[in-house]
Amino acid sequence: MYLFSVKTIQAYRLVVFFLALTIAPTLNLVLLGQPDLLDVLNEGVEEPSLPVTATFKDTRIVNGQSNETPAGGVLHFVIAHRFGRINEGAYALWGLDNATMRMGFDYGITDRFSLGVARSTLGKTYEGSVKARLIRQKSGSKSFPFGVTWYSVAMCDGLRWENPDRENYFSSRLSYVHQLVIARKWNQALSLALTPSYLHRNLVATQQDDHDRWALGMAGRYKVSNRFSVNAEYFAQIRQPAAFSNGLSLGVDIETGGHVFQLHVTNARAMFERGFIFETPGSWRNGDLYFGFNLSRVFTVQTR
Repeated sequence: MYLFSVKTIQAYRLVVFFLALTIAPTLNLVLLGQPDLLDVLNEGVEEPSLPVTATFKDTRIVNGQSNETPAGGVLHFVIAHRFGRINEGAYALWGLDNATMRMGFDYGITDRFSLGVARSTLGKTYEGSVKARLIRQKSGSKSFPFGVTWYSVAMCDGLRWENPDRENYFSSRLSYVHQLVIARKWNQALSLALTPSYLHRNLVATQQDDHDRWALGMAGRYKVSNRFSVNAEYFAQIRQPAAFSNGLSLGVDIETGGHVFQLHVTNARAMFERGFIFETPGSWRNGDLYFGFNLSRVFTVQTR
């Protein structure tokens, strides 16, 4: 025996259908005014703050330092060449007959701190350097607009003394450069850097020369593709001596997968900071330009 007749059940169905038609629009308006379920779930959750990476392709932009350091446990090897002046003409094969070379090794103690050594044939110059990322550019809820990297290098002139009969001091061979690299990656293509630089030389040529000098570096990189970018840098000396010019360099970065290959033209022949920032005799106006390249390779010494 059924509790309700078929007609009664049909009547109930009609009532439910009528109520659905009348109540649904009102219910829909109420629901539209409510926050989305994802919004409710994400409420109070901050966007993660992440460091900005790959501001520049390598540890150097052209001659000057970038804000990049080798990763912890990674050995970064760079071999660099500068040829003679292009305006030497065909007899010197437009400078290719007169090459100088620099070999450098930088090792990442941590992801933000590295030590380096290098040696250049120009002036038989030895280098010992320290580089540290003090501040990193960050995106996200706790973003920071730029990064700051500190770089210090001590250089030792290895040439024989001009006058070996007089009393000469090892300290007279030494000079030092300290820099802050202030860099910002504006977007996926454009990165810029400012590099205030300070030089101290223990020995100068004349009493009129300054032991301490200052310069401001400006550099940029524009990424054309994933493996190719165009770079430029300029070092403006403060109280520039008449014998020297400000360094201007233009170049490209080519990533081959295992190497970064940098080709450039510059009026600075030296590949160490004292030389290409403060002792640049060449001038773009006179055509005193040097073609050169940097070839870098990294080796994982210790996995983290």
